[in-house]
Amino acid sequence: MKVEELPPVTATALKNSAADVLDQVVAHGAITITRHDKPRAVMLSIEEYKRLIAGEGGDWLAEMHKEYQGMLEKMQEPAQKAAAERAFNAKPEELGKAAMEGFLKEEGRARGQKD
Repeated sequence: MKVEELPPVTATALKNSAADVLDQVVAHGAITITRHDKPRAVMLSIEEYKRLIAGEGGDWLAEMHKEYQGMLEKMQEPAQKAAAERAFNAKPEELGKAAMEGFLKEEGRARGQKD
């Protein structure tokens, strides 16, 4: 299971309601602890931990390798290569402008505004 697929719980919720968070861990098998909307840790139930240690979690390394290969293949597509080339050849002013545009776009999303 990917981190993005796990139920998220904020670090604040963990601090303020640890018993409730533990109930969620037991109910789901695992959760993601987030801070500032970014995954920071994964918390596993004891049953899930034992299953993983026993090797019953599937071939997670093979799954991770497959996911990485997919990302690598995508990076080799012509559009991605061209974008990387533009980024590597960009002037500092262009990089600064792009960074500000990205920041403002994220700020808008955080405030519930649409693109």
